[in-house]
Amino acid sequence: MKNLLLAINFLITNLVFAQNTLQPTDYDAVVIFKITDDKGAPEQGAVVKLEDLADKKLRSDTADLDGNTSVLLKKGSSHKLVVEKSGAKFDFGLFEIPRQDGKFTMEENLQIKIITKYNRIYELKIHFGPNKSELYENAKIEIDKLYEEMVKNPTMKIEVAGHTDNVGEDAVNFNISQKRANAIKAYLIEKGISEKRITAKGYGETAPISDNFTEEGRTRNRRIEIRMM
Repeated sequence: MKNLLLAINFLITNLVFAQNTLQPTDYDAVVIFKITDDKGAPEQGAVVKLEDLADKKLRSDTADLDGNTSVLLKKGSSHKLVVEKSGAKFDFGLFEIPRQDGKFTMEENLQIKIITKYNRIYELKIHFGPNKSELYENAKIEIDKLYEEMVKNPTMKIEVAGHTDNVGEDAVNFNISQKRANAIKAYLIEKGISEKRITAKGYGETAPISDNFTEEGRTRNRRIEIRMM
């Protein structure tokens, strides 16, 4: 019975995956865009916009947790390509889809760098266990202090920067650091802070403040920074 349930779950999972995955056709190519910053950190929430030069139709999609987004575009078409995030706009000029036989998928890496001057940067006094992103009650007490400061200063905007230790694969660490930043952003929004005032960004293991050779050092690196604008 257990094996039967596992088989059913496997079939359902693959069916859902297939339904949510774009497939190339004889007339259209799948284009996968990967949006990162200058250090390779995924830019979740970046919006890719493509304007067809022929019919002026605008297509857009938002990058997922891994910084990826995909669109279906007509073979032989040309587009104006723009990426937007946190109020910044990046013009990548002309993007063309080749006119070739057969079904195909293209992958395109797009790098953006949001230059921001921060008025203040401080470490939120909470830490996460390995591969964890859930907020515990003591963490919420610390975030409540940030919430109160944002209420008192209604023009303040922040970046919630998530960081990890170096245990595990880079992609996994980017992913978990983004989830940690997202968890704090979601908590602040739930309490009433406008989403427009908060940017959540995961930096993975790219910016350690301690060594990763001891548990104490790794714990310090699994942190959240609040960057006030």
